[in-house]
Amino acid sequence: MTNPTPPRLGPATLDRLPAAIRRPGYDRARLTPGILHLGVGAFHRCHQAEYTDDALEAAFGPWGILGVNLRAPDLSTSLGAQGGYYCRELREGEQVERRLIGSMVETISVPGANDASHAATLERALAAASRASIGVVTLTVTEKGYCHIPATGELDLDHPDIRHDIANPSAPSSVPGFVLRMMARRLEAGTPLPALISCDNVPDNGSTLRRSVLGLAQAIDPALGDRLAREACFLNTMVDRIVPATRPEDIDGFASQTDVLDMGLVVGEPFRMWVIENRFAGSMPAWEKAGALFVDDVAPYEILKMRVVNGIQSNLCQLGVLSGLEFMSDVMADGIFRAFARRTIEREVMPNLPAVHGIDVPAYLTETIKRLTNPALKHRTLQISTDGSQKIKQRLLEPLRAALRAGTPCDGLLIGIAGWMQYASGRDSSGRKLPVDDPFAQRTLAIGEASGGDAATLVGKMLEIDGIFGFDLSADAAIKARLSDAVARLMQRPARLVVRDFLASEAG
Repeated sequence: MTNPTPPRLGPATLDRLPAAIRRPGYDRARLTPGILHLGVGAFHRCHQAEYTDDALEAAFGPWGILGVNLRAPDLSTSLGAQGGYYCRELREGEQVERRLIGSMVETISVPGANDASHAATLERALAAASRASIGVVTLTVTEKGYCHIPATGELDLDHPDIRHDIANPSAPSSVPGFVLRMMARRLEAGTPLPALISCDNVPDNGSTLRRSVLGLAQAIDPALGDRLAREACFLNTMVDRIVPATRPEDIDGFASQTDVLDMGLVVGEPFRMWVIENRFAGSMPAWEKAGALFVDDVAPYEILKMRVVNGIQSNLCQLGVLSGLEFMSDVMADGIFRAFARRTIEREVMPNLPAVHGIDVPAYLTETIKRLTNPALKHRTLQISTDGSQKIKQRLLEPLRAALRAGTPCDGLLIGIAGWMQYASGRDSSGRKLPVDDPFAQRTLAIGEASGGDAATLVGKMLEIDGIFGFDLSADAAIKARLSDAVARLMQRPARLVVRDFLASEAG
């Protein structure tokens, strides 16, 4: 006899949750939307939404979150069916701490363009975003959601969604197009413009969003672009918390332990950080009372996090994939990979980092390695590798360029970059086919096929993808040779052995 399905989490079943699960410390019945969030995924639910719950407890106000997804996943079957409620779990080792989050009060999911309800739902989302009560718009749309060229940060005018939005500005398909149309409607109605807060791992994320939106405006209506350039406020931020994709096992485990089914469950680590540019004159939630930092310059914090936390992830995730390791914690539990991570950051990255107020960088590195080794976080190496072409510039290429300028070592970074090239070519050293999920996958897989196993050919063709690598590295014969040597070793031997031999040569 099978066990019956537990009741679904929602307003009518909150009392079934175990008493140990923390509830919102404010009157949710009085909460109204004041924040529009684009891209409601696991990270937002475990980061900004939790910060907002804390802010509402510290200083209640009209700062509920209206979540809008312009792409999958469909929120109606998860958060929508639960009245916006969901639980988040923080895991470290054997410790699990659960909390019910209540800040998400409304959700809208725009279906695909071929769906009969697409136009009406898109209009509903634009109308909601244009409400005067929405004072803040936050975004977690992943790097590729900005429709920019990773190497330059400028809007990609050849992007199919951007071409669509130039032709159909009132029915946008892209995130920049949605933001532009929302801002235009607010200006037409005399409604104040909201703060625009990018929360993605994109260099100068607010500035990148600004370039994308204003670049699109210039292509559609230059006068509107000029006005937004004067009046719109795009804020840079640094966000940090490791949040793997929720697995069916996580949902099943929660249900078995609480007797409540939560399809919006999210799992993360205890550590969190949020640094926000202090440049908006209007009102905001009291995020500073929840621990967020408002600073004049986010850049030092962003560079630190990108090159240390994300740098280790991107330097090792493809090496993990090439080694057949499923989770990042498995990679970091291996003494060889862990030593490689520390050695690369200490010798090749830290010497070229800017000073960051209040941060002890060696202690930050030690804490980062501990976080990434947390066995309770099942963060797949393939998930981290997804869209690697959009991440490699800020995480590996800029640290490489800084090392080249300073004349400091960079061989560990080159192994990580070579690891990305080998992964992006679609094969490991045994010839096993690898799943490559990336906007440039068609091109990188074709390069891998055409290279015929010749490392120099592979590296040369990869470096010619200027949308990823720019133009400087392809013109550097020494770097091409060192990358070719690293790729050749990864073609011939398992990645773990390549890293082991590299560390041994360094020690010798």
